[in-house]
Amino acid sequence: MFKSKSNLIVLILVAMLTSCTESPDISKVAEESFDLSDVTYFNEFVACGTGSEYSPELMNEMISEWRNLIDAEALVGGWIYLPASDTNTYPEGAWWELQWDSEVTAKEAWATWIDNEQVAEWTEKYAKVFKCDGQNRNPFEAVFPVDAEEFGEFADSGYFHSEVSLCNYVNGTSSDEAKAFLESYTSAVRASNYEGTGYHFGNYYTSKNPDADFLWADFTNSAESTDKVAELFIKDIEPTQFPLFSKFASCRESTDKYNGWIVFERDEPNFNVNFAKMN
Repeated sequence: MFKSKSNLIVLILVAMLTSCTESPDISKVAEESFDLSDVTYFNEFVACGTGSEYSPELMNEMISEWRNLIDAEALVGGWIYLPASDTNTYPEGAWWELQWDSEVTAKEAWATWIDNEQVAEWTEKYAKVFKCDGQNRNPFEAVFPVDAEEFGEFADSGYFHSEVSLCNYVNGTSSDEAKAFLESYTSAVRASNYEGTGYHFGNYYTSKNPDADFLWADFTNSAESTDKVAELFIKDIEPTQFPLFSKFASCRESTDKYNGWIVFERDEPNFNVNFAKMN
């Protein structure tokens, strides 16, 4: 997200769209909105890659069968990210993100998953479509201060656009300062009133990732929304939030861009993803 003043547009990972020219009543917006800054999850990113038989249709089929194998009570959510830029940190790398209530829940679910013969058959069946390294998962403590649909709904296909910044702490700071910053940033976002874009963001904190201390990820309902946010960020967010952010962190000059799809949500167990659509 935040990098340097000369790279503010690249650093934006999301999108927001102002619905009116007048500033809203911030206290009213905050009162009517969700505040999830104190809610944390245990999230894992699994490195994946598309194979020689990849197709949107086979991905849909793969996910449909996968849902019949998972423990829907243990898993909170699942998302797949396919690279949307050849300048990403891992240009050909895709990711499968899994969200759990806790690390304990995740470990128990994985233990059951590994011993399941049907899982082995499913893995082999789709090995040339989409293959993942489930043995080497990347764990994170994840925080999402803005509800996913606070600024608008997403497409029926489950598609979303995402950009991710790899960030490191500076001046001896830690996740404590990073988390404290979220209240200020969230207030600035809500004051801009970006209705219709589906904008929300997440911070992923880790002590085991050699590439970054934490990830800043922004999500919108389309690439077009992401383009619009750059102007709004410079206008409404950067003047007050960049100086605060730069006191405790610095991010890489470019962001990693992804086309993403929702593949599972505990609250909507019957949702069907469509990898053939990006709207």
